[in-house]
Amino acid sequence: MKWPARTTLSAFALVLAGLWGASQAMANSSICDAISGNVVANCGFESGDFTSWTLFGNTTNPGGNYFGVDAADANSGNFGAYLGTDPISGGPLGLGQLLTTKPGQSYLLSFWLQQDAPSSPGYDHVFVAAVNGVLWLGLTDPGQAGSWRKYSDSFVAVSTSTVMEFALINDDSFWSLDDVSVTPTPDPGTFLLLGSGLAGLVGFLRRKVS
Repeated sequence: MKWPARTTLSAFALVLAGLWGASQAMANSSICDAISGNVVANCGFESGDFTSWTLFGNTTNPGGNYFGVDAADANSGNFGAYLGTDPISGGPLGLGQLLTTKPGQSYLLSFWLQQDAPSSPGYDHVFVAAVNGVLWLGLTDPGQAGSWRKYSDSFVAVSTSTVMEFALINDDSFWSLDDVSVTPTPDPGTFLLLGSGLAGLVGFLRRKVS
């Protein structure tokens, strides 16, 4: 049976609208939102603010001049965080999040960071990351101005709650932070099982070929 032209166009329009809506949803999300098992809330600051994050330290920020969330500092999605410090108040700015974790589980912490400009003489550019108060990364004027870099490494959770913190100083420019993820990783036993399974599969394939 042939559809009337109007029905055909309406159905096509619905399909097109669905595809467009799906593409828009993908465009409006950060790459960290698509990472399976990510326990970081508002990982790409796509709320447009610091929802789910706690700010501490040098939080002097008249007019949003020193830190905030905007489109210009996004590594992916629509938003990213720009992070600087008021040199008059002095001291580092910090932001962190309390994560729900499983004791004894290994996790991979990853994030994307950009140093917007090199430090001027007399000014400091420092960025540190810590897990449960233990230093995880320390950078001092790393010379990465204008380019995004991904930093990642693993840690083992010791309780059901893990504190992830970033602290920084940037008196004359900004750090850009985006796409923060903390995901569980397979333990060595899982890799051994995968390896033995792969070896068995290779042996089976060899027998089939011969």
